[in-house]
Amino acid sequence: MIKRIVALALCIVMAIGLFGCDKASKLPKYAEKQFEISGFWAPYEITEEAFKQYKDVGFTHLAMINHSLGGTSEEQFYLGSDRTMKSLEICKKVGLKAILNYNDWMVPRCEEEGEDFYGDTPFSKFDIYGDYKDIITGIHICDEPYLKNWNNQNHFELYGNKTLIDDFKKIYPDAKYIVNLIPYTAYASRGFESYDEMMELYEKTFMDPFEKPMVSVDVYPFHQDNKQDDGTLLLNYQYIANSAKKYGVKPTFILQSSVGGADEGRKEFEMELSESDLRWEVYNALAYGTDSLQYYCYSVPKSFDEDGNEVFMYDNCILNRDDTPSDVYYSLQKIHKEIQSFASVILAYDWAQTVGVTGVDDQTFRMSQIELDHTTWKPIRLNDCEIYEDATSTHDMLISRFTSKEYGEAYLFLNWAERGDSNTITATFKNCKSVAIYGGIGFEGTPEIVELDENGKFELKLEYGEGVFVTPLTK
Repeated sequence: MIKRIVALALCIVMAIGLFGCDKASKLPKYAEKQFEISGFWAPYEITEEAFKQYKDVGFTHLAMINHSLGGTSEEQFYLGSDRTMKSLEICKKVGLKAILNYNDWMVPRCEEEGEDFYGDTPFSKFDIYGDYKDIITGIHICDEPYLKNWNNQNHFELYGNKTLIDDFKKIYPDAKYIVNLIPYTAYASRGFESYDEMMELYEKTFMDPFEKPMVSVDVYPFHQDNKQDDGTLLLNYQYIANSAKKYGVKPTFILQSSVGGADEGRKEFEMELSESDLRWEVYNALAYGTDSLQYYCYSVPKSFDEDGNEVFMYDNCILNRDDTPSDVYYSLQKIHKEIQSFASVILAYDWAQTVGVTGVDDQTFRMSQIELDHTTWKPIRLNDCEIYEDATSTHDMLISRFTSKEYGEAYLFLNWAERGDSNTITATFKNCKSVAIYGGIGFEGTPEIVELDENGKFELKLEYGEGVFVTPLTK
């Protein structure tokens, strides 16, 4: 009798094992990839310890942007500065890639340099980083360019001139020429009549000359007493993602990681960024096909008053004012591990379209720019879907369709409910019997395999800020 029970138990274990192997065998094999992640306001201290702390939040690249210190070669990042060279040496040691900073507006303010320090071909003039070309992935050229600024400079002419770009391509043929865009709510401040006008000139000036151009924008949705950027975030991301799609690249999004503001006056940002808020930011970027995230800020920007006292711009960023990790640091550390654990999967697909879906039980009215056709006022639907049929949710949600020549279609679902609200989503797929679900809170790399019911339906329960990437298993 005991032998029969043991034999029966062994058969059950083998059956479970075989069933599990069968499900696992359905999963495609993806090439190894990871998200590029970095933060503005690089560490103040140029030391191995400071750079390791920077890396340990989950950053892969050092963005050499921080102009809070004095006007010397040791204190500022620019081509040829001591700070840049020393940072490259440490990046190499600790395993970080690097984004250099052109920083031409700061160079004349430095004690050692003059107005003509760079000349017409600065990348050739300072082609001194041969030992580090393998880790230099881009150079930050300009942030939020003006059509005409207070000095009557046209940044599109200044940084889009053929001599400068040709010199860059000659010295850094595989690196990104980085010009980051102003958000939708502020295009008029840069001298434009519309965002469309700005995007058209940006593409012509900074994307057409490159085989693999870069396009990025910074949108910060958690302002104190101001929801403009929150209300236009999806529209803004749509512009950037469509531009990237047009040129066959993936977009970069710069996310808010700064909290509060200066000690005096009104705070610029809200006084808390929860883990869920940060996850919501990250998954919005993923929903629009990004492969590169940056944060504003890592260190807390500061200046100095007449008496030499530090004046901080924010209460904290990813670091506190004393350069110790803040709560934001530990939240992002967790989120970065989650998304890197399925980076090889989602980065195998390209973004195609994103739509908003109004919740059945509750609505936020924050998604109208991508939810409704403003000529017919009918809901916008996902186009050309071979797998997706329909989806409903108790609260507002975002759905993005991704495609791959090799792997077919995949979909990202993101809870767009108000803070603290969970969301139950019911999706209907066709032409498949099960799906693999990647991502979400605490995800560690192994997808959940979910069988569809007889009507092709499956259910997702997502907390505030949570998103998942769903691939159909058609074999």
